[in-house]
Amino acid sequence: MALTLAAARRAVAAERCECVTECKAFRHFRAAVARGDTGGGVGPTTAVPAVDVGRGATATRGLPGTGAATREATETSLVRTYRQRVMADGTQTDESIAEHVSAELGPDLAAVVCTGSLTPQHRQALLDRVDLALDARASFVAVLDREDASLEAVETACQQVRAELRRARAWETAPTSAGFDATFDAALAAWDRLDDLAAVLDAAADDRQATLASHRRSLTTVDADVTEYLYEGRPGLAAIASVGRDLDTGRRVVTRTVGRADDTQPPGW
Repeated sequence: MALTLAAARRAVAAERCECVTECKAFRHFRAAVARGDTGGGVGPTTAVPAVDVGRGATATRGLPGTGAATREATETSLVRTYRQRVMADGTQTDESIAEHVSAELGPDLAAVVCTGSLTPQHRQALLDRVDLALDARASFVAVLDREDASLEAVETACQQVRAELRRARAWETAPTSAGFDATFDAALAAWDRLDDLAAVLDAAADDRQATLASHRRSLTTVDADVTEYLYEGRPGLAAIASVGRDLDTGRRVVTRTVGRADDTQPPGW
């Protein structure tokens, strides 16, 4: 079953909210990097996470113990800020934190965050990488805003065409006391109106296709199509196609009516 436009717009809103939340989290982390918050009690008897980003794993050297209390006592404030602000599910391990930093900011900086070895060069590299993450999310928010506006436009067009289509097809159930000639004239008038409505649908479909093309140009680094990522389908085009099928039904009724007129006429009419 195709996703409704209302459900699609809710999905876009949820994705946008999550993206905005991630931006806030990264801005908080960036502030910590800019301040140089690397403290955390690292000393000769405390554990230091050893990050092997090549294998996506971490190991702990020093005091035994892997519980939350040990982690709080041994992790740097930089990795603590990343865990508390950027990672939100509360079930992180040393390994999952390193993998998350590696995926978001690059494996070369995962060790910097996890060990808190923030040299001036590392600080600038982190700031630059966080800025890239923020820019990517800002670009995606813009895509989501454009997607919602497009879905809204499709929804408006479909609603308007459906309403006009009901009026254009009213002749089909009108009393026939006026005779076949009146019905014939009403059918021809309906055909002209159906042509106008088809043009509205075609324009809505063209605009929707243009939006999809714009998505692809905006996010050239994304492997999956944006709408496939959001909905696994094409709700906008599906809604237009649904209205189009109703319009085609109206055209077939007109064709049958006009055809009956041809059948009743004598040869040479």
